[in-house]
Amino acid sequence: MLANGPCSPETPDTMFALLAATVGGMDRHGDITTIARRLAGVARKTLLALGALSLALADAQQAVLPEVQVTTAPIPDYEFDSARKGVFCQACNFGKGNARLVFSAADNTLWVGYVDFQTGAFIPPDGRGELIDTNAAAATDYGNGPEWTDSVSGSSFSYTRYAPGQPHSDQTASVAIATQGPGGVWTSTVFSNGAGRASPAGTLDGTDPDPRINYVTTDKSAWYWRKFSQPDVENALPLSQLSDGNSRRWVPDTRKIFFQGHPPGDPQLRDQVYTYDTDSGELEQLTFNPQGVLGGMMWRAPEFKNEYAFFTMAKFRQEILVYRKLPGADRVLRWTIVKTIPAPPGLPFFWSPEVFVHNGRSYIFFQVSVSSKFFDLTVPNQIAMSGVDPLRQDFRMLTNDSGTPRVRLDPEYFITAQGPFIYYNRLVPETASHPAINDGVWRVDTNLGPPH
Repeated sequence: MLANGPCSPETPDTMFALLAATVGGMDRHGDITTIARRLAGVARKTLLALGALSLALADAQQAVLPEVQVTTAPIPDYEFDSARKGVFCQACNFGKGNARLVFSAADNTLWVGYVDFQTGAFIPPDGRGELIDTNAAAATDYGNGPEWTDSVSGSSFSYTRYAPGQPHSDQTASVAIATQGPGGVWTSTVFSNGAGRASPAGTLDGTDPDPRINYVTTDKSAWYWRKFSQPDVENALPLSQLSDGNSRRWVPDTRKIFFQGHPPGDPQLRDQVYTYDTDSGELEQLTFNPQGVLGGMMWRAPEFKNEYAFFTMAKFRQEILVYRKLPGADRVLRWTIVKTIPAPPGLPFFWSPEVFVHNGRSYIFFQVSVSSKFFDLTVPNQIAMSGVDPLRQDFRMLTNDSGTPRVRLDPEYFITAQGPFIYYNRLVPETASHPAINDGVWRVDTNLGPPH
């Protein structure tokens, strides 16, 4: 995720950085969890939020699922390998399978763990199955941890790595790729001429023989891409005038980047979303929303003849808009809003939305909160989801435990043999007397049934 892409304080991945700090990390600039620790009125704000949350959940008409604790361990910004799409392959990746997770810890160690495809359990529970590196940047450092890459040769992942034996700094950070060989042995390779680079993400096409990776400079003044087949050749992305890399993601099964940026001619700097094709160099602006939009994802939607669709947040994160290309009266295809998903009453703000496809339908899942702040660790929130079919009103809450107030962060999906589970980190909310406290990784069953 890339989650939502590596980035500014207005992108979901910065939440990962806050989470990593909260569960015990110290970044190079200090203890992030103390930033808002003594804010005046935190206790009163939390009580008010709990009241609104209880009212909102009391109005919910549909039953919600119980929450299951996966582990008590702090696992910040974990990312799942390709089995999360519901297709398990034990023979893949030299017999290591594709049901895995990867994360970088606050102590700069980099780990690969496993997911039991039948039950959804982490193996081992703390995710620390194989130690890959001891010089990985923590998610607190550049707002993002490691990210998986799909290709015809199997899974690999990229991450930010510090030069061994040197102080951790913007100058000693670079981009690394971890690949697996015979016997399941991992090898990390650092790009040449890549110092001062960070937050990489690889393409997501399991049929691509030559995957690509994009990343930014550590000061986010420029961004680049490279081919795996030409790791020494750095290609500049001509997008710095639009964005510093906000919410950037590869479009699955393509070599296009989906990202958030602002049109140069807009004096109010209202962000829109774009795609950029690294093959053709074509740049396309997808939205022209008068209030601006925030984040999103593009994917192939079975509901729309398996054509590409995308979603983004609008109305200051109080709506999610789903777009597809439709012909107008002039028969010209244009990106058109086909569904508007409003936030539920009492929990009017969305955050960290992602999408998955299961049994011929697409589902967007997200955090919903009473707080309008991006990374509010003082206010309990919930997890919910919705389909994208304009003819179906299928929004529903996935959590509703107002009796045990918790902050839920960074939801990720994994489609097990039982069906799609949504995983997330939980925190005991911050108060005037203590910072937010780690409560482990939890999950909910979407009740959508096994894959078929």
